[in-house]
Amino acid sequence: MDIAAIDKLPLAERFSKRVILKVSKIEKVEQHPGGTMLYIISLNTGEEEPRQIVSSIVPYYKPEELLGHNIVLVYNLKPANFRGVRSNGMLLAAMRAGDENHETCEVLFADNFQVGTVLEPEGFEPPQEELCYVKPDKFFDMPLTTKGGYVELDGKKIGAGGEFLMAHVYTDGIVG
Repeated sequence: MDIAAIDKLPLAERFSKRVILKVSKIEKVEQHPGGTMLYIISLNTGEEEPRQIVSSIVPYYKPEELLGHNIVLVYNLKPANFRGVRSNGMLLAAMRAGDENHETCEVLFADNFQVGTVLEPEGFEPPQEELCYVKPDKFFDMPLTTKGGYVELDGKKIGAGGEFLMAHVYTDGIVG
């Protein structure tokens, strides 16, 4: 199915055909040498090689609060460079609804899932084939939210195997 056809599908189906959310374990956290608000995070995604992302969560978390936890990685987000360091994905975090200034942040820990688990909207299965990169603007056009603590897309909870991704602080907010 081509991208134009996918873009016409209902939101949850479009998301399942465009985005891979993969549970990954934080193995290393270091301060970005060129950015006081940035961490360079090394992840175990269940594959042979670790994956590196850059995240602007320094004001909210100390490295020891992150190490060893499972998080949700937007696995096929188009890679980007942040002050000279390549980021291969983005972690998901919840924020207070209406927080346009990004003053709140709750990393969505996924310790109840195995590393490598692909999370999908309820009723959808992980894709069988490799998906191409999704650009950040296309990802954010499919808004994830929290409702009653559950991470949702278009009213469908995000999860796998009957377990669902939860926020514990910003239980009725936005996810990015």
